[in-house]
Amino acid sequence: MGSILCQVLVFPLKWANPTTITQYLARDAEQAEDYALDLKNFHKESENLYVCPILIATEADAYNNTVGAYSDKQVFLQKANKDTMMSCITDVYNKYGSDEEIDFNAWYNSQYCPTPTIIEAAVEAYINNTVEDIAHSEAGQADIDACEEEVSKIVEYAKNNNKKCICFITGVPGAGKTLVGLDLASKNLSVENNTKAVYLSGNGPLVAVLRKALVENSIKRKNSKEKIDKKAARTAVQAFIQAAYQFRKDNLLHPDNEPPENVLIFDEAQRCWDKNQLTKFVKNKMGKDIDMSEPECFIEIMNRRKDWAVIICLVGLGQDIYDGEVGINEWFRSAIEDFDDWELYYSEKIFEQIEDNAIDRDLITNSPKAHIVKELHLSTGIRSFRSQRQSELIDNLLAGNSEIAKEIYNDIFDKYPIYVTRDIKKAKDYTRKKVRGSQRCGIVACSSAQRLKPDGLFVPTNIDVENWFLAPKEDLRSSNAMEVVASEFKVQGLEIDYSIVCWDADLRRTSKGWDYYNFRGTKWQHRNQPIQQRYLINAYRVLLTRARQSMIIFVPEGDDVEIDPTRDRKFYDSIYNYLHIDCGIREL
Repeated sequence: MGSILCQVLVFPLKWANPTTITQYLARDAEQAEDYALDLKNFHKESENLYVCPILIATEADAYNNTVGAYSDKQVFLQKANKDTMMSCITDVYNKYGSDEEIDFNAWYNSQYCPTPTIIEAAVEAYINNTVEDIAHSEAGQADIDACEEEVSKIVEYAKNNNKKCICFITGVPGAGKTLVGLDLASKNLSVENNTKAVYLSGNGPLVAVLRKALVENSIKRKNSKEKIDKKAARTAVQAFIQAAYQFRKDNLLHPDNEPPENVLIFDEAQRCWDKNQLTKFVKNKMGKDIDMSEPECFIEIMNRRKDWAVIICLVGLGQDIYDGEVGINEWFRSAIEDFDDWELYYSEKIFEQIEDNAIDRDLITNSPKAHIVKELHLSTGIRSFRSQRQSELIDNLLAGNSEIAKEIYNDIFDKYPIYVTRDIKKAKDYTRKKVRGSQRCGIVACSSAQRLKPDGLFVPTNIDVENWFLAPKEDLRSSNAMEVVASEFKVQGLEIDYSIVCWDADLRRTSKGWDYYNFRGTKWQHRNQPIQQRYLINAYRVLLTRARQSMIIFVPEGDDVEIDPTRDRKFYDSIYNYLHIDCGIREL
């Protein structure tokens, strides 16, 4: 081939299966494509090169390949046996090779910064007690390293001095707060140092999906000759990741017991319940009388420790979607006013991210127990490794800042394409063609989007969320089948690669801005309460920020008002015009 025109990498497959050499198995093909995707997305020197995955089954029959490539220069998966391997490489080279020499040393030593999904990171943290290279960008990784280092210092301080502390970790949307929490939980599971940690979340679907992923991965990693103890794996995982309500229930039923954990990591801490909500729930469900908010309850539980304790609050913003969520101020208030010995650590950025009327700045800044640690704020978004400005675009789009949204959209389109369409079939066809390897796509819609049914889209209250996120693509329960629509309550905190976001008439656009509705019985009813309006905006914020690589927004055509007044074309045209004309989102 003359000079150095291509590099050939050989990766062994994970699966120890004798059929691998005689058949082109689907899971092997998926893994080969995943290797290529990793190089394209996360290996700096490979970003602009053609990358071709070739699945080699040495004893399989010859395969009739199609040599083509996706828009990002990843060549279609090729299949070869021992006799056709070199001709397969030659065919790809003849079509996509060039005379440009590749600097092998630069390529070999190039930076590799993978950005795992939350599920992948949880598995890595649990198995190896570390999540290295979480962030695709150097800035994101630097933020995460500095944050974890400061939290580790606080944990050591509490441990060595028998202190009780609360750390508040804030950050821009998608900055990796959950990933950091999982990492800190795993690193504080130390038999040698006699420390125990637990990761808590009030997000039931997130807990269910992470637990199942960890159990399945633990079983897969066992030697095939060992007896697989699924029950033991499940028990261990349940101790590592717990549902907040179960942890709270167990400790309320045993008020004299000291919790075994020293370190409690609480995800989405701002979404804890206020006093009224918790008091009512505990009375109805447990028959117990209490008079405290959920933050006060969790601090009281950890305060039972006779030695030391640390609560790490991961604070997400702009995604409260449930009634009774109290906000972050109650954590500060309770720790300062209700408990004498707790010290608090936070970044001043917390005041910039939370509305002035939602947090008592004077209470915090005037307290000698509250300390500023600037490293506790993560300033770089990493969820979408293709564009760190994706969440900024969505914030401005939902805030009605269409000119700013248009500017950001044009800036990120090449890296993070977003389209709008009135044709759901076209959206599905496009998305299916984009998915490669083990990537995931799915359809999402707001729980109040009840007039999508004529388009064949039903938003059920409950779905099999574990299989929606984890089942293989051939499983009809999988998100990739695009048959089951997931609501904001099922996808919050998790992510997929490509999404179709279905926009109904519950959130409409008028000349004055957004208008907010619920569907009741046979008609739309206006949402008058500001808090209910905020929940709806935040629900769409959740839906519009789930995709790591690209999304399509589907807006129905609607009907003539004489045929169906609940699907008046005017409702949907106003939404489409705002997205397409005002914000500049391109038609698919």
